[in-house]
Amino acid sequence: MLAPEYDLRNLVQVPADNHGGVETCVWYTLAANLVDFPATGELVIRDSLQLQPGTTWYQALSVRRTVRYKQTPKAQGRHGDLWQQRLTGTLARHTPELALGLEALEGQELVVLYRDLNGHVQLLGTPEQPVSWTDTYDSGTADFTNRNNYDWTLAADTVRRARPYLGTWQVAEGGLQSGIELGAGAGGTVTIRNRAGQVVATVQAGQTVVLRSGFRVAFSIF
Repeated sequence: MLAPEYDLRNLVQVPADNHGGVETCVWYTLAANLVDFPATGELVIRDSLQLQPGTTWYQALSVRRTVRYKQTPKAQGRHGDLWQQRLTGTLARHTPELALGLEALEGQELVVLYRDLNGHVQLLGTPEQPVSWTDTYDSGTADFTNRNNYDWTLAADTVRRARPYLGTWQVAEGGLQSGIELGAGAGGTVTIRNRAGQVVATVQAGQTVVLRSGFRVAFSIF
């Protein structure tokens, strides 16, 4: 007999706006950082994931409208099926600091969180089936037909589908001591903060925001 979480049920569709796309920011940490990961049981992870002491989630902020997620089945014959997880996007403009961060990702076994523009968060990868990072650099051309950027891919083959995630996660921002806590956003909200961490505005994903100031403004979008 199947466990209750595998029982057949209605395919529920909630009446609401349907926004295609993924937020520009994705979050990652080492798969080994997860403590007591719920590999079995209900697909939806309702409680916040716990990390090893002194560890946190990190973020990659991509070019707007370049991030996309795809999940496709991969037949394994008598061994059953796997799910191919692919999250892709583009990082703008090579810098020494960006190159350092990219090198640190090489060969690492990761788990990843992303939030779609409907506000739903999913977890990709597990400690047993981690996600890997690859990227390709293109310097672009001087005639502006091609931009200077990195195209990146986060990929894994997993036994289960991506795991809907209802918990929160702590994100490093200027160091572990000043992290911010994020979670699923009802309707896909975007928080704009200045360098001091103060909230400038909270708006719906996809909304255009115009900042008017007589001074130079530094801010981050999550």
